[in-house]
Amino acid sequence: MMVGMMAVRPIQAFLSLSQTFKMIQGEQAPLQKLAYISGNLVAVALAVYKCNSMGLLPTHASDWLAFADPPQRMEYVAGGIALL
Repeated sequence: MMVGMMAVRPIQAFLSLSQTFKMIQGEQAPLQKLAYISGNLVAVALAVYKCNSMGLLPTHASDWLAFADPPQRMEYVAGGIALL
C-alpha cells in the first residue's frame, strides 16, 4: 500500500501541475517548477527502486515464463528405441 502511494502521488502531482503553479508568477517560477518536477521524479525513481528491491519488477527472463512457449519434443523414446 505504501509503495503504491509512493508511486501514485507524484503522478497525481504531475497531472495537477498547472493548478499547483497557478498563483506563482515572476522570474523565479521556472526554477520553482523545475525543483518541483525534479522532486517528483526522484519520488517516482525511489518507488521504482523500492519495487525492484522487493522483487516486484520482472527483471529476469524467468519472470516471463508464463508467456513463453513450452519446448517442443524433437523425438520420443520408448524402451531404448527412438521413435520419430
